[in-house]
Amino acid sequence: MSRLHVYPRLPAHIAEQLLTAHTGRDLVGLRRLSATADPRTTWYPTAPYRVAEDDLRALQQTVRAVAADADWPAPLSKTNGTAFDRLLAPTLYRQMTIVPADAASEEVWSFLSLVVLPDVALWRWPNPLRRPGYERIIGRPRNVFRRLWNRIHSLGENLGGQLYEDEAVAILERPTLGAHPRVARAITHAHLATAGEACAARTEILRITARRLRRLAVVVSLESLDDARLMELVGRYTREAIDQLQSERTLSTYGPVPPQVQARSGAR
Repeated sequence: MSRLHVYPRLPAHIAEQLLTAHTGRDLVGLRRLSATADPRTTWYPTAPYRVAEDDLRALQQTVRAVAADADWPAPLSKTNGTAFDRLLAPTLYRQMTIVPADAASEEVWSFLSLVVLPDVALWRWPNPLRRPGYERIIGRPRNVFRRLWNRIHSLGENLGGQLYEDEAVAILERPTLGAHPRVARAITHAHLATAGEACAARTEILRITARRLRRLAVVVSLESLDDARLMELVGRYTREAIDQLQSERTLSTYGPVPPQVQARSGAR
């Protein structure tokens, strides 16, 4: 088993200063400004194994190689951005070997996106509004790299690599679902197995499923269910979401439901 490491932490006010300075810069120029250390960083004080600068350089090179395959520094389309994420996520997770508790630190991810890899971070998620607290670059949960690491940590490489961006958000950014890896994996497994390759529709299927499960989680502790019961439940809710979506599409084909019919049927 690989030794787990902690990473440098970039204080929040320094991160905002760097984001302001980096925003709008040429990506090639940002690459020249990148580094593997910054004198303003701190470390988790009692952790025994700090990541070495050689390891940070290796990580830097790996991420840049994936970006080069996606035509960095050419602008990314939404489709190409999603493809880049799906390629990078498992590679990033395997190579970082970060202590999971350290991965919960906003300052760690700010260091990665603003010191080590600003050229890739701002290529993947530019900051056109020049927001100093831009959540895709500052190390918050939707950070360019943090969200990919968390996707694989919570779901595993096989399941996490198959989700679209909006699908991962629907599960992992909902605390009642994403805070429990076993629940998150059950939802993902049922979704991929049942919704299949329904193209754009499959994302909407997951949104419906997630809404229903969140309502259920108010009265039922999903994480306390055994594996068989949990899988049966999320599978049934996924199938019901498909039925609901198909029913809504059928109704839209024949036009809006007259008010008097809505009143009789309880349609909304």
